[in-house]
Amino acid sequence: MLTTTQINQWRNSGYVVAKNILEPELVNKSQIFLNSIYNSVENVPSEFGSGGKLEFPCGKLIDYITINTNLINCVKQLLYTNDILLCQSDAWGKYGTLDKSVYSNTDQRMHMDYGNNTFLHPSPWDKPESVAVIIYLSNTNKTGGGTAIVPHKTININDNKLYDNEDELYKMPYLNMPGQKDFIFFNDRAHSEDYFKRNRPLIYDFRKKLYKREITVKANIGDILFYRLDIWHRGTPVNIGQVRNVMNLLWKKKECYWINNWNPGWTKKMYRKWLEKLFIGMSPAQRATLGVPPVGDPYWNINNIQLLRDRYPGIDVKPYYSGISRI
Repeated sequence: MLTTTQINQWRNSGYVVAKNILEPELVNKSQIFLNSIYNSVENVPSEFGSGGKLEFPCGKLIDYITINTNLINCVKQLLYTNDILLCQSDAWGKYGTLDKSVYSNTDQRMHMDYGNNTFLHPSPWDKPESVAVIIYLSNTNKTGGGTAIVPHKTININDNKLYDNEDELYKMPYLNMPGQKDFIFFNDRAHSEDYFKRNRPLIYDFRKKLYKREITVKANIGDILFYRLDIWHRGTPVNIGQVRNVMNLLWKKKECYWINNWNPGWTKKMYRKWLEKLFIGMSPAQRATLGVPPVGDPYWNINNIQLLRDRYPGIDVKPYYSGISRI
């Protein structure tokens, strides 16, 4: 679980790095697994993500990270709600190269992630809608490729650090980035900033301030970056010849239906017995992050609970029965 200080940092500064959230054995086995997949430049995807191969559910060990109770509880703490839904989970490797092409992922431009997760603009700063996560399964002090973050400025009020409404880099609307409005999309930092310098000098000047204020997360294996879709950030270069492995995940408040799912539907592979087995072994709270009604929801009556047990022999339905009295 996160401390009050960590929660407040995420809600006010826009990010926090936490250690010792996942069980060491799960981290170690997941690291070994990803090292076996992404072990050379030929096996590492050229862009973000695994190309669908390791998106949840994939039938591999890393599925247990996605439904990890400690991780889920941290997200609930940050969003001040027990009603959250998973939107994204993928594991991938980034290889250190000298590629500086327009869409290169090597040295990213400064951006926010809300742009390709929703058609809408983020809510005001004090009403966060989702939690994005990067789980580092490589030591970025060795591999490079740490995430650069631009913290939202804070001010001290009654010995508490609260977000600064006057932070010039976080004035709505958040549009000063490639791919927004009529701005051409570039992934590479150099191409992006050259475009703005030639076409939108005021935005170019604004973005120079972003890079000046960025800090780079120096994460070790198992460290977790919790951040927001409305925080300025970017991927930095991986050292030449090295591979940096991570998992990217996103949860949203249940009511925020305007934040889209990145992965295909969770039940798409349900006819495969490994997913059925995974589902049976989940707790009600884990299933709820995938859209299954939680304990106490009006959906659960004696008939529907019996149907759940009929479909999944061996599933523990007692928690759902216990919730009927609360309805």
